[in-house]
Amino acid sequence: MSTPASYFEVQRPGASCKAGSWSQIRSSVAENAPLLAVVGTYIVTCLAVQAATGHPDLAPINDSTVAVGWRYLFVAASLPLGYHLIHFVLTRLRSTDDSRRASLIEEWAEYRSRHFSVHRALGLLIACLSLAALLSTFWAFKKVLPAFSPFVWDPSMMRLDRALHLGSDPWALLQPLLGQPAVTLVLDRLYYLWFIFIPLMIAWMGWTRDRRLRMQFLLTYALCWILLGTVMAYWLSSAGPCYYGLVEGGPDPFAPLMGYLYGVDAQIPLNALHMQEWLWSGYAGLAPAEGISAMPSLHVALAVLYPLVAFRVNRWLGTAFVLYAFLILIGSIHLGWHYAIDGYVSAIAVIAIWKLVGYFLDRESSGHTAFARR
Repeated sequence: MSTPASYFEVQRPGASCKAGSWSQIRSSVAENAPLLAVVGTYIVTCLAVQAATGHPDLAPINDSTVAVGWRYLFVAASLPLGYHLIHFVLTRLRSTDDSRRASLIEEWAEYRSRHFSVHRALGLLIACLSLAALLSTFWAFKKVLPAFSPFVWDPSMMRLDRALHLGSDPWALLQPLLGQPAVTLVLDRLYYLWFIFIPLMIAWMGWTRDRRLRMQFLLTYALCWILLGTVMAYWLSSAGPCYYGLVEGGPDPFAPLMGYLYGVDAQIPLNALHMQEWLWSGYAGLAPAEGISAMPSLHVALAVLYPLVAFRVNRWLGTAFVLYAFLILIGSIHLGWHYAIDGYVSAIAVIAIWKLVGYFLDRESSGHTAFARR
């Protein structure tokens, strides 16, 4: 007896379609059980903290959950559907068989049955809605983190940065190379591009035939938001270089950097500065709170996660994502968002999580294989 295809294998087109719909549904739910367990635990924890503290912002499921879920679903469904439609049309146009040309409906039905199984469609739905709930829970926690854990680590992060960089601030070391308006603008736009990569990666990994790689990505992605974005952010609460003078009140070692950035912004608007002002307005009670947190950097963590995935598929794609991760790291420093140590810790942590998740999946797969052979 072989291992069920749902347990982290590479599915051939049409392989899971041979099973009945109910069998595919059960298989898809079983495959996604680890993700559902992780996200479910996160949500329950948020609800428990809300019950214990009575804080009104600790609402893990809200209107944004549905909005983000449908946005993820739209991207994750439309991209593969568009790809397969184009592939199907091009394949037919290259065909010289007149009898095949005359059976468009039947041929599409057969093509659809091979590439759009119930198993994979349900898995995509589960992934998108689970990650939408994960994100809204993350934002609920982030809004209240400063109230539960005030910013006390910024001086330590600044001193540790200097110790690691031979007594110099990392931003100052980068300034001779990056301190040009055109370079700053490029880094600012690339940093904002991070938000666009999230639904694209979810679409790719939510639908991929490589089910093990899919689950390794989804679990690592979820744990990054939970362990780095909530747990570590609570333990190591810091505001970041752009807010250093505001939270510390003394001499601001980052004032020259922020002065340079505001000078560039006067010529060409920078997304970073306007986002920083918006977040501070929320923290100061002048607008709805969205949360501030520097250590560790989720921007760097997810940017490092992408090449870990991409190298499993294509060496050049992995190399391109490594370059992007490097630009995100230096951009996070140059734009005043993060201390360098924020990015270093994030990169190490996400690699460790990736390897631990891979170990867990290998054990699960081996256990199911042993059970199936009995």
